[in-house]
Amino acid sequence: MDILTLELLDVTVFQALLELRGLLVDHPGEAMRIRGEDDLLRVNVTGFLEKQGRTVRAIRQGEQWELQVAQASRSIPLVSPVSSTARPVLLLRAAFAPGDRALGRRLLLETLTQLESGTPWVCLAHQAVELLDDPGAVAILEGLQGRGIPVHVSAVSLAHGGQAPSGFDQIPDEGWQKLLARGGLTVL
Repeated sequence: MDILTLELLDVTVFQALLELRGLLVDHPGEAMRIRGEDDLLRVNVTGFLEKQGRTVRAIRQGEQWELQVAQASRSIPLVSPVSSTARPVLLLRAAFAPGDRALGRRLLLETLTQLESGTPWVCLAHQAVELLDDPGAVAILEGLQGRGIPVHVSAVSLAHGGQAPSGFDQIPDEGWQKLLARGGLTVL
């Protein structure tokens, strides 16, 4: 029998975790291998699997990595289709990439509208500060605030891009960077 294999190339962390969650629901407890190139993606996927009680072994193969996930010792699915705890969201891009930028922007903005009400906060950093120049994106971000989800902007990213302060709170970057390093937030 072939081992279940998931290729995670040219996807965001959010997309990868959604795909992995679906795979775990459809194939609970099965051994699998996951391949990719992005190290941030590897760290997030490994952390997610370990939180599910899965044993993960990472192997580096040149530019790519492979995660070998052992068969689960329990036959009960460890992943529920709906997240029980909403995590903060860090936006690093103004659109999903690669591909058509307009479609990527639309899909990213639609994803933001689907955030759970209990999401602690959203922070725009790096290229995501470009969203502040898009009136439609600003309206969606203001809508999040109206639903009780604070929206913050990276002070360093604003300064680097030479952008004027926005109507959203600027925050120091150390806070979200520490959470990112621990895998404590969702990255889009």
